[in-house]
Amino acid sequence: MQRRSFLKSIIAAATGPMLFNGCSTSFLACRKINIGVIGFGRIASTMDVPNTIKYLDKCRFVAVAEVDAKRREYGKKFIQDQYRKLTGESAAEVKTYADYRQMLLDPSIDAVMVCVPDHWHAIIATDAVISGKDVWLQKPFTQTIEEGRILRDLAIARGTVMQVASWQRSRPQFAQVCELVRSGRIGNVVRVEVGCGLDKPGGSSQRQPIPENLDYDRWLGPTDPTQPYNETRVHTQDLKRIFTRPGWIQLEPYGWGMITNWGAHQIDVAQWGLGKDDFGPESVEGTAEWMPTSNGRLWNVHTKYDLHYSYNAGKTDVNVSHKYPMGIKFIGEKGQWLYCMRGATATPSDPKDAKAGRMMPLMASDKKLLEPLAANSPYKVHTSNDHWVNWLDAVLARDPSMTVTNASIAQRTATACNLGYMCMKLGRKIEWDAKEEKCLTVAALPLIKPFERGDYNLSRAYKAL
Repeated sequence: MQRRSFLKSIIAAATGPMLFNGCSTSFLACRKINIGVIGFGRIASTMDVPNTIKYLDKCRFVAVAEVDAKRREYGKKFIQDQYRKLTGESAAEVKTYADYRQMLLDPSIDAVMVCVPDHWHAIIATDAVISGKDVWLQKPFTQTIEEGRILRDLAIARGTVMQVASWQRSRPQFAQVCELVRSGRIGNVVRVEVGCGLDKPGGSSQRQPIPENLDYDRWLGPTDPTQPYNETRVHTQDLKRIFTRPGWIQLEPYGWGMITNWGAHQIDVAQWGLGKDDFGPESVEGTAEWMPTSNGRLWNVHTKYDLHYSYNAGKTDVNVSHKYPMGIKFIGEKGQWLYCMRGATATPSDPKDAKAGRMMPLMASDKKLLEPLAANSPYKVHTSNDHWVNWLDAVLARDPSMTVTNASIAQRTATACNLGYMCMKLGRKIEWDAKEEKCLTVAALPLIKPFERGDYNLSRAYKAL
């Protein structure tokens, strides 16, 4: 299936967001949301599917698309096992697809969860939006800045209900700190210290036979097709280890490392607290070290890093670094501070930090600073009690504004993360016009463009619409 003919097919099938097979009134008069999952690995099986499927009154998982046949069948069985535990069903019907585009052509599917490697986010999510599906998109929003702008603008134009998985916005400690900071509780913020963790070298550059169950060329997608296959470039073939971190997450160009991986969580909260959801930094400068690839090691993203983002015409320094615990610390002009972190809520990829074990999810230089705002305070932020049900409820209501990490917010966060990556990659200061969303550093312009290879071409397909 060529991309151009695929786009013609889905445009013909969907002139706008799907209204649940013709339901134009309250969703309650129709049926549950039918959800398809695109990509079924660690995140889908440990986070996104378990945290969504339990809402039996709101949704139904009906399909899995995967380029790895092993994982495709695993995803089907995983969903069936979940329904067996939740409802006692013996064998829930779950369709499987080797090509996600065939899933998108199915009019019975209302929404998709996109749980694929970062280099595929933009193309798949854009296709889903064009096809009229509502979208749950794993973070980071997209791999490059220009991809993000294309996807954001299209999602807004089509009225897509989109939630991006920067789920700290649905945790109370992060919302409370951001409300207090925005209310002026610590005065003008002069510094924000952001800890995003540290990756470690590894992987193997040795060529291995491509597994028969894996469509490796499609997995590579818009990236270099000549790169030799190794399990540590892609993901484990041992389904008993599907919950482990995949190799691509520490390997350019499929992931940019901690600056986009955990940056999509931590820098997101920093911008939230500073009230920059619709803006961003003016520049970023700093230093970084890179993984050694000698002795057959493959992974190549940054290791140690220390970046300084300028906000508020240089009055606020956001220091993003491996040297801080995994959290966000807002510091006011008189030295008072507010701090938030996940605390006991962790994921398998949490870097081990001795200090983190002795810290609390919510802290301040003076406990009086933590007194909550009044319920009617104008500084209350848009948050939720559950990131996954927040998406489902927004889909039910046909209201894109309900999601707490929508396309606009996530695109601005991804831009900030990307600017940090660009600074590290080029070893120089990056100037950014946040209002016009333009990079003012000429040397960095090639790094903002979409990934393209033959039919895997987002910008060409988008222009053809």
